[in-house]
Amino acid sequence: MVATALRTVKTREAFKAPGPQVNGLEAVREGLWLSDQQDNRTYLVDYNGKVLTSFASPARNASGTSFGGGWVWVSSNVRPSMVFRHDPKTGHCTAALHLPDAERGGVHGLQWRPYELGVEPPKSPVPQGQVHGVHNTVGGAPHAGPGVSGTLWVTRPGTQIIQHIDAETGELLSEIPFPAPRSHGMFWDEKDGTLSVVETNHGHVYKLNPRNGDVLDEWVIEGVEAHAMARSADGRVWIGDAATNIISYVEA
Repeated sequence: MVATALRTVKTREAFKAPGPQVNGLEAVREGLWLSDQQDNRTYLVDYNGKVLTSFASPARNASGTSFGGGWVWVSSNVRPSMVFRHDPKTGHCTAALHLPDAERGGVHGLQWRPYELGVEPPKSPVPQGQVHGVHNTVGGAPHAGPGVSGTLWVTRPGTQIIQHIDAETGELLSEIPFPAPRSHGMFWDEKDGTLSVVETNHGHVYKLNPRNGDVLDEWVIEGVEAHAMARSADGRVWIGDAATNIISYVEA
């Protein structure tokens, strides 16, 4: 078999991130959501880097960011590995999810998605009734039930897997292998229903079949240490470099 050279792309510098060390990135209509692993704030900036809003998160070593279902999602890369859900207008944290096998593997990238590709929500548990306290208070349910908030794809670099979980309950829907040791940011391709994930050590981007983890394509980003990654509606792939705190992009 003859080896073929991988496609290599170079980035263009866009702006410096607003916090001390960017590590999570998501592209939306207004601009980019960025999470910082040092100050643990999440910022919304326009595509020129102007800060539109920001909020603090309970996440520590905040390492991934996504937007979906009306919420901003931020991963917390300490033990236990968790994801926090935030109101984008107020920044209020409205939910916290422990990831499956939360004491192992860490968590980096996030990608919110609706239920799709034939995946169905887990069945809701049988209601157990409400708990009444000594002052006749009524305890609320721990969550609104599976399927309510869509799903999250999460990279687990320490175990070289990518997990697909219910975004309301944290229940594991499926997991696929990742072919390299340091998975980080990711984006979803609406055209073909694939997941592209960057590996930070060598800058390789793997286009994966989300059903089984098969590698459908592979290319290399040069000139930056790629941690965070997202793709905007115009096709540009945005990169957050935690080593330099620079946001750059690859042309569509």
